[in-house]
Amino acid sequence: MVQMRQSTRAARGIRVVAPGLSWALIILVALYIAVPMICALAFSIYVPTTGFTFEPYAESVRDPGFFGALSLTLLITVLTVVGLLAIMVPTMVYLHLQAPRWRPVMEILCTIPLVVPSIALAAGLVTVLRSMASFGRGSAPAQISQLLQNPDLPIVLVGSYIVLTLPFVFRSLDAGLRTIDLRTLVESAHSLGASGATVLRRVVLPNIKGPVIFCTFFCIALCLGEFTMAVTLGYRTLPVWLTQIAGSNFRASISMSLLINALTWALLIAMTVLAGRAAPARALALKGHES
Repeated sequence: MVQMRQSTRAARGIRVVAPGLSWALIILVALYIAVPMICALAFSIYVPTTGFTFEPYAESVRDPGFFGALSLTLLITVLTVVGLLAIMVPTMVYLHLQAPRWRPVMEILCTIPLVVPSIALAAGLVTVLRSMASFGRGSAPAQISQLLQNPDLPIVLVGSYIVLTLPFVFRSLDAGLRTIDLRTLVESAHSLGASGATVLRRVVLPNIKGPVIFCTFFCIALCLGEFTMAVTLGYRTLPVWLTQIAGSNFRASISMSLLINALTWALLIAMTVLAGRAAPARALALKGHES
């Protein structure tokens, strides 16, 4: 009896302490994130000689390389999102329906970018592209290498970003497909005469809206902030441009990096909120289907 009372008191103590500890950790993490951003904001809008000013933001926009870097980054972002969803959604659906035994193999392959540093991936790509170019002008490998490195349409960088997002996209789509009765939905749609593309567009995608939103916003956030692959492959994206202007106008680079950081956080928050709203709707739809 005494031991039971002691264990009950200990359990109550844990329940009392745990919420306080959780809030303390949340506050520490929030301060860790917010304090540098507040300091960066203060540095970007306050000049000791002139006082508060938003001129650094205007200077960053007026820089000759800003719009070129911005347009290239937006192009890469759009192509990466479209390519990623076009490749991974049909692949994951096929994996769940036709080849479930290959799922562990696919998971291992998609996890490789987590254990291999991005600088190593970039160095490997550079080596392969140079070896292809060494075959000589006019040869098929050299032409393929030149096509992949087109400065106006950087296919190699788009492919690199798709590879970097694979670990997170695989797990998100896999979890989303596991929460629905995929086989029944697909077979029902086919029995009504729907084609494969129609099934993906009008049956599968609406039922995994949350994971798709997560993949999209995560991909956008990565494309807006990734630096290593872009600078190693020789492309002047927005993060690379920020690093280059930091030497001549550090305050302007801080201002623009703060805006990009705020946009990234806004995307992540929107991703979390929208994915959270989609999950109950998906669960309700599944419950209605089962009933």
